[in-house]
Order: sequence, then structure tokens, then C-alpha cells
Amino acid sequence: MLLLDRATELLSENRLREAEFMFKQVLKQNPQNGKALFGLGRICMRLEQYDNAIYYLKRACEHLPKMLDPLYALADAFIAVGSPVDAKTVLEYALSVAKHNAQIHYHLGQFYLDHGFIDNAQQVFDKGLECPPSGVSIFMIFELMQLKPPSEIPALMLRLEEYQGKYEHPKFQIIANHAMATGHQALGEYQKAFEFYEKANELQLSQCEFKTADMQPFFNRVLNTFNRDYFDRPTDKVQSTFTPVFIVGLPRTGSTLLEQILTQHSQVGSMGESTVISEKIVPYLEMRTERRFPECALELSTSMLDYCRNVYVDEIKKHRVQEEVVLNKLPSNFQNIGLIYKIFPQARIIHLTRDFMANAWSVYSNHFAENEPYFCSLTEYQHYASMEEQVMTHFKPLLKRNIYTASYESMIKDPQRTVQKILNFMYLKYEPECMEFHKSRSKVETLSKTQVRQPLHERSLKRWQAFEGMIEKALNNEQG
Repeated sequence: MLLLDRATELLSENRLREAEFMFKQVLKQNPQNGKALFGLGRICMRLEQYDNAIYYLKRACEHLPKMLDPLYALADAFIAVGSPVDAKTVLEYALSVAKHNAQIHYHLGQFYLDHGFIDNAQQVFDKGLECPPSGVSIFMIFELMQLKPPSEIPALMLRLEEYQGKYEHPKFQIIANHAMATGHQALGEYQKAFEFYEKANELQLSQCEFKTADMQPFFNRVLNTFNRDYFDRPTDKVQSTFTPVFIVGLPRTGSTLLEQILTQHSQVGSMGESTVISEKIVPYLEMRTERRFPECALELSTSMLDYCRNVYVDEIKKHRVQEEVVLNKLPSNFQNIGLIYKIFPQARIIHLTRDFMANAWSVYSNHFAENEPYFCSLTEYQHYASMEEQVMTHFKPLLKRNIYTASYESMIKDPQRTVQKILNFMYLKYEPECMEFHKSRSKVETLSKTQVRQPLHERSLKRWQAFEGMIEKALNNEQG
């Protein structure tokens, strides 16, 4: 047992190879040790060895029949290999053996939301609220506030008030305030809604460990590094077997919507919001050059660039994308445009924009899990938006052929023409199936997961207007 405890400790410290060795030593003594099998499955998940993860996690589930965590992990592994049907089977089985557990109701409900089964999600969340209450009950109420008709909102508010004071952790209070704000907004009680949004965001802002202004020196270095001299240097003449397309910009400018539209095209696949550039390629270059990003991009050799391309291709394979055009819709990749161009000179970059007030309100009135200041303060967001605009204004004249700008408003008001232009920029012909995006059951994990299951409408263009005076007052007060 000491060996198992030590292996688990090493895993928590992310010392994966040592943990793997010890878990395997445990299995030599007892091949049916469920905890050791689960540990090996978790290691394979972290190493993105999903087929091996499925092997170990299946066996772990057999020997730990009353534990939900191995089932959750197995479902995640099936999703990673593109088998949502198997994931659904696993989660529904988990529900059958833990009918009174609120956590599995929430987990399964999130799966349904991610894959567009909105009615199923609502039913599971409703059932989950009948379970013994826990902190996750607040999260289910929050989801239901966004799914239910206004007539059912007051009952949810009463349920939420029952939890007041029971769960002191800031994350529960933040979600509870967002839920109340969402409810009041649905009822047309805009002043009350704004007050709860303020409570939620002020509390989350207090959890942030930096200010948006702290990012300014980094962006200044990006501008200084990726200058005209940088782009005037010869680039590798590479012919990749796919066309990489990056959708960049601010959050809540329509990247998920555009991804869903474009992936209905027969030649377009997506990696989702892949962080492979910042989490795998940049650390490699920093290690090789012994310089931090972005300055490490000044010392790119042909062998380094080849390695970076191979890392990106491996990531595409892990996502099982086989189409000719491969999307990466991580908005913050705008800061990596200079590096992206050197790795993939033929890359297409789609820059999405949106009216600032509508965009700022969309960010402020949605809950982002990450404690980053520009997600939970209007003035912090205004600063972040100005830095993003500064960076994109810098790159556009330097890469005129590689960057195409499209607005959220044009996607909503004139979607077919806008999509035709974007596809033309990607060297593709328009396919009418693109406008049937809302019928797709492909996985969507972003905050737009329910919106993209509906046909296009213009409500999102005007939603912020009910709060216009309050937004302007908040911006002026915070600046003052």
C-alpha cells in the first residue's frame, strides 16, 4: 500500500514516469488493483496516449465499480478519440449506478450540452436538483437559468436562495451571483441583473493575481520583435499537406459560431481552441534558443521550424482531423501571428471583430472559469481590447495576404455573403450545408454551446442595449 500511496503522490506532482513505474510495480503484485490501473489511465491521459488510457481505464472501472472518477476519465478518453457515443454510454451507465449523486447529473448534463442535446441536458439537471444538495447544485441551477423559459425562473431563484450561506467558497458565490443575474435579465429586471453581475465580477476580480496592465510590456515586445525586418527575412518554402487556418481576436466575437459554420464544409475540420502553439511549440523554442518568447522567434533555424511543424501535425492527428483545411479557433493566438507565419507561411488568419459595447457586455455577463481580470471588469476588458487592437493593427499591413477581417455583425446580418468571402479567402468554394450548422452534433465546449444550436438571429446584437447606461457609468466610475 505504501507503494501505491507513493505512486499517487508522484502523479499529483506530475512526475509521470516515476509514478508510472510504481503503479506498474503494484500491478505486478496484484494485476487487478483498480487504483493502480486508474493511475496508469490518468498518466496516459496527461501524455495524450488516449488508446492506452482507454485500455487502463476500462480495467479500472471493472475493479472500482462504485467509483465515479474512473468512469468520468473513461468518458473523457472516448471523447478524445472521437467516440462521443461511447462516452455517452459510459456517463449514462454512471448515472444508473449513482442515481442520487448530483455530480454525475451535472457531468452528464454538460456532456449533453456540449453535443447539442439541449432537452436531455435540461431533464438531467432537473433530476439532479432532486438529489441531496451539494455545491454542484448551484452550477446546475446556473445552467437551467439559461435554458428555462421566464415563467420557470422565479422557482429557480427560490431554490438558489436556499443555498445562500451554505457554500462559502468564492467559486460557488460567483456562480450563484451569475445565476441570479441571468434570471433577473431573463425577467427583464435589468437593474437587479446588473447588480448581481457586479457582485459576481467583483468577487472574481478579487481572485485575480495580476492586472491587465501587467501584460502591456509583453505586447510591446511582440510589436518590437515581429517588425518589418522580421517579415522581410526569407521564409522556408514549405508545402504542407493541409492549410492551417487560425481564427483570432477577442473573446465572444463569434469564433465558435464561425467554426461551426465552416466545419459543415466538406473540406474543413477543426482542432477547437488548441493551445499547441503556446504550450508546446513556444516552450520548445525557448528551450532551444535560451530566450523567452517572443524574442526566441528571432533565432529560428530550418530544423527548429521543421520540428514545430511536426509538433503541429501530431496535434492534428491527435484530434483525428483529416480534412484539407484545419481550423484552430483559439482567440488569443493573435499574439502568436508572427511565429505562426514563420512556421506556416501559407497560413490563413481570420480576425473577428465586434462592436466594443456589445462585446464587452457579452464578456462581462458570462462566467469564464479562468480568474483573469479582463473577463470580470469592464475597464480591464477595455484595456485588453485596446492591446489586441494595437497588435492586430500592427500585423495587418505586414501580412496583407494572410489576414482577413470579418465582423460578428456581418456574420449575423449577412451570413451567406460573409461566409462566401471567408471561404474564398481559404481557397474554398461555398457549400450551402454551411448554413445548416445549427443541426450539427459536433462537440462545443465554449460558452456559446447553446447559442450555436439555434439558427442565426439578431437578438445578440441588441442585448447589451438594455444595460447601456449602466455599462457607461461603470466604465466612467472605474476609470475615475
